[in-house]
Amino acid sequence: MTDQEQRRKTWGQLVARAWLDEGFKRRLLGEPAAVLKEAGLEVPEGVQINMLENTDRLIHLVLPAKPATGDLSEEQLAAADTFSVLPPVCDRICE
Repeated sequence: MTDQEQRRKTWGQLVARAWLDEGFKRRLLGEPAAVLKEAGLEVPEGVQINMLENTDRLIHLVLPAKPATGDLSEEQLAAADTFSVLPPVCDRICE
């Protein structure tokens, strides 16, 4: 299993635990960096985490950071696979 696959698995386990344990969910929402660190998901120095919860009536979409590779050409922009960075919840609104 690659590091990325392991991180995704760990994140999935955290989400499942939050769904089952209201106290854990409150802690994950309130102090995400500490909970992630305890689970082995290290937050880089100087990076802040803001954890939000989607509901049936409120969906948060995150605008990803611009790639460090510089400006995108019109061709690159037209060919961009933007759906690969959309959260699964976008299925509900991106039809």
